[in-house]
Amino acid sequence: MLKAGIVYKFALIVLLACALCILGFSGAYFARGEYDETWMSLHKIAGFGLLCVAILHIITRRKKLVKLWGEFLDVVLSRKNPGFCNMDRIIDAIESYNIREIAGKMGFEPDELAVILKSNGIKLISADQDLREIAKFNDEKIFFILVLLIEAKFGKAGGCKV
Repeated sequence: MLKAGIVYKFALIVLLACALCILGFSGAYFARGEYDETWMSLHKIAGFGLLCVAILHIITRRKKLVKLWGEFLDVVLSRKNPGFCNMDRIIDAIESYNIREIAGKMGFEPDELAVILKSNGIKLISADQDLREIAKFNDEKIFFILVLLIEAKFGKAGGCKV
């Protein structure tokens, strides 16, 4: 699927470039006063094709568009906590590790970390579950789990309840 996605995205970019070139070239003919039926048809087809390919391109890149829109609003509205200062990168980096691996990296025993998570309402089957599995099992509370892990390392882990 990855190769097909790359080919699809490349084809969209090539089609966008071709449609823009055809529109520009036919527009130049129109500017010179040459209104040929062939150029008019080609101009209409390229314009419609550009619209369709642009819509497909926006659909393909919608996550980046939403992110860019959020960052734009953060800057324009001078928000105190802008969206680009979120925890997504940290969550992406740690979600594939299991409790045993995280405990080892943080200097805890796996059972100790499991007790902290369970005491805060996190359902945990074993220390070999990765954070993504635990989050799915707990209604997507991965951010809360991450906060508990950080609090366990730096203090205040017992006081936070769901």
